[in-house]
Amino acid sequence: MQVQEKNIKGFNLLELVVVLAIIGVISAAAYPSFSTWKTGRDVRTDVLKAKKVFEAINAQVQRGQFAFVQVFVDVEDDTVTFITKGMKTDTLATKINNGESDWNTSVASRCDMTTDGYWDLDGSEDTVIEVQEISFNDITTNLASDGAVCFSKNARWFSGSGELLSGTGDTAVPDENLFLCKRRGENSRCALGVGGEPNDLDANTIYSIDWTRFGEITMDKWSSKLSDWILQN
Repeated sequence: MQVQEKNIKGFNLLELVVVLAIIGVISAAAYPSFSTWKTGRDVRTDVLKAKKVFEAINAQVQRGQFAFVQVFVDVEDDTVTFITKGMKTDTLATKINNGESDWNTSVASRCDMTTDGYWDLDGSEDTVIEVQEISFNDITTNLASDGAVCFSKNARWFSGSGELLSGTGDTAVPDENLFLCKRRGENSRCALGVGGEPNDLDANTIYSIDWTRFGEITMDKWSSKLSDWILQN
């Protein structure tokens, strides 16, 4: 019995070239969207880590580990670093009761950024879980230079210094937010308009970490579509 030969064909070279060309066109069209999505995801991940720095040190206040704490934002040309510091109850009481100290009158001096030994634990020096130091290379902030914000359990000693303190003297008021966005080059900053709107370059990757004097921490993202800040869960 004669068996009929099957006519089996594969791809020829021309067909293979056409398929590869189609795949290339689709990939090229999809890459910008994927790149934008990945950039947005990476920025959000870093901002969430920065938010957790604020939350973690305030949790230490609520647990009674510290009576007074600081989040110090160290701004460099190519990095932004968050450092947390803590002060024990006894140390705080000593400062409050020192009649020669300007603790009770100077908001900026109270939230000290530079004096060695001012804090009982310092994340830049002490390797303990209560305080921490974390640096970011891919995001930047709106601050021109270093700044700090300080919290206490009863909110009485809420204070700031450096770029996170607005005004001077008796009218000085601690800031209640910090803007973070994608770093676009050395010494870049998040640019904001008079009304608080970000510029076009930062509009899709800018976040705001917000806090109250009681240490409640939230995060907002700018929506270009709504032209407004949207609370993030």
